[in-house]
Amino acid sequence: MRKNLFDVSPEAPGDDSSELKELIDNYIVDKQKEAEIKSRTSEENKQIKEQFTKLNIESFDGDSGTVKMSVEKHESFREDEVIDFLKENGYADDIVKTKEYIDFNSLESAMYHETIPMDMQKKMAKFKDVSEVVKLRISKKKGE
Repeated sequence: MRKNLFDVSPEAPGDDSSELKELIDNYIVDKQKEAEIKSRTSEENKQIKEQFTKLNIESFDGDSGTVKMSVEKHESFREDEVIDFLKENGYADDIVKTKEYIDFNSLESAMYHETIPMDMQKKMAKFKDVSEVVKLRISKKKGE
C-alpha cells in the first residue's frame, strides 16, 4: 500500500525510515511518469487541434468523453505605439504615467562599491522581504 506524505511522522526520525524510503521511491517513479504523461498529452493536444482545424470541427465524441476546441481572441495594445500616438495627438497628459522603478543591477553595484554608505545599506535592509521556498529535486542513482 502506498503512503502519502501526511502518513510520515516527523516525531520519530529513525523509526519511519522504511516508510520514508518507500515514499521517496514512489515519488521518484511518479515524477518520471508525470513528465512522460505531460510530454505525451502536450503532443496529443497539438495533434487534436490540428485535426479539428483540418476537419473544420469544434468538438468530437470519443468513447471516454467529448473534446471541444474553442478559439479565444485576446487583444492588447502595443503600449509603446499607443503612448506615441497619444502624445502626438495631445491626449497623453492624464493617460500616460511615469512609472518609477529600481534598476537592481545599479543598486547592487552601488552597494558593492559603497556609493551607498554601509550605514545606509543597513537601514535599507528593513525593506527586504525574505521568503523560503522548499523544493524537492530528484537525482538518479549512478548506474541506473
